[in-house]
Amino acid sequence: MPGFKLTAKQDEANAIIASDARHIMLFGGSRSGKTFLAVRALVVRSIKAAKSRHAILRFRFNAVKASIAYDTFPKVMDLCYPQIKYELNKTDWFFELVNGSQIWLGGLDDKERTEKILGNEYATIFLNECSQIPWGSRNIAVTRLAQVATTADGGQL
Repeated sequence: MPGFKLTAKQDEANAIIASDARHIMLFGGSRSGKTFLAVRALVVRSIKAAKSRHAILRFRFNAVKASIAYDTFPKVMDLCYPQIKYELNKTDWFFELVNGSQIWLGGLDDKERTEKILGNEYATIFLNECSQIPWGSRNIAVTRLAQVATTADGGQL
């Protein structure tokens, strides 16, 4: 990844993300790269396990659309994985990579939209700006953390 380098704090966080920890919370100042790092890690998991499904959720759908779909995700792909092709499905709001993995975007503020997103199982769920998400919504979302995805080397996510 020419031109891209993690900061020392991002290296620390990345080591935790790569660990066996099941739940991880990144914290730090505004503009410190937490969301970029989390989206990057989610893309790595998507690349490693073909046909896996992942979700990035915020409290409001319009916020995840503006911040992730139109900003952070394209930046991560351009800077870190320019060789990986993907498409954004704007009907159901998910990115699909060439290996069939999907990264769904959702808001937990609308009952119908929440049911649509949470009708799937996911290998990864990233609760972006989790301090804005009610605890009950978080609890429902993590019940969908149930997809067992197999990597090319036979490992599991």
